[in-house]
Amino acid sequence: MSDYLTTKEVAALLRLKERKVYDLAAKNEIPHLKATGKLLFPRAEIESWMHGKGFNGSAHGQRPLVALGSHDPLLEWSLAISGSGLATLFQGSLEGLDQFKAGAGVMCGLHIEHADSDGWNLEIVQTEFKQSAAVLMHWAIRERGLIVRKGSSIRSIAQIGNARVVIRQKTAGASYSFERRLHACGLEVSNLDIVREAQTETEAALAVLENQADVCFGLRTYADRYDLEFIPICKESFDLLIDRHAFFEPPLQALFRFVETQDFHEEVSRYAGYDLSGLGDIRFNGAS
Repeated sequence: MSDYLTTKEVAALLRLKERKVYDLAAKNEIPHLKATGKLLFPRAEIESWMHGKGFNGSAHGQRPLVALGSHDPLLEWSLAISGSGLATLFQGSLEGLDQFKAGAGVMCGLHIEHADSDGWNLEIVQTEFKQSAAVLMHWAIRERGLIVRKGSSIRSIAQIGNARVVIRQKTAGASYSFERRLHACGLEVSNLDIVREAQTETEAALAVLENQADVCFGLRTYADRYDLEFIPICKESFDLLIDRHAFFEPPLQALFRFVETQDFHEEVSRYAGYDLSGLGDIRFNGAS
């Protein structure tokens, strides 16, 4: 048995994608060394690091301390400032759900619109996790719409047929909601001039700010922050799907304590289009 692990072996051990292992190494958050340009991970140090980070887990599925799913800027900031110790792997609500089911993290951010009724997240969570030890906790109501440059003539989704458009990746909840509204206007993604596929809310808004695009389907808070125009379309519920066994463990409890602090509430005031009056409400509790 080798004293060193490859990136692929570490990814399999932690049940993460190789890209996330590279990210951890780039931030010096995981023990590693470089030999002739190749990353190697000392086995003994990785095992010690896993114990310190909680990756060796318990009898409940050995979930790594990772927050999955959709990107929310306030959540990302809170995870870092609270001292939770959770790494982040934001690849969209749908990808996050798949990863959460596979045990790749303790928490997953969601904003998935119901297909057959009004509302968000409950429809898919009740279907997929009814018999699971999972809890759906509310985080925020966020206002979403079209972000455009000042002076733009765009005032509705029906008017973006000739515009340069930033879309989100297919696994993002925003992509699903956007495509539904396009279809209602007689448009499809294939009809649009797509100039960029953004992986985060930040990236989408910055593309408009930097004149790489004319419009994106984004959050009001970014239009406000970057002095762009905003055309409201909907209000979505952003919720956290949490492994019940991890709910009362120190990492998540650190996050929950932090959202009660003055520092958190002062930061919230910077986020236009956010309603956190229901933060912490339990919307679903699985049967297991």
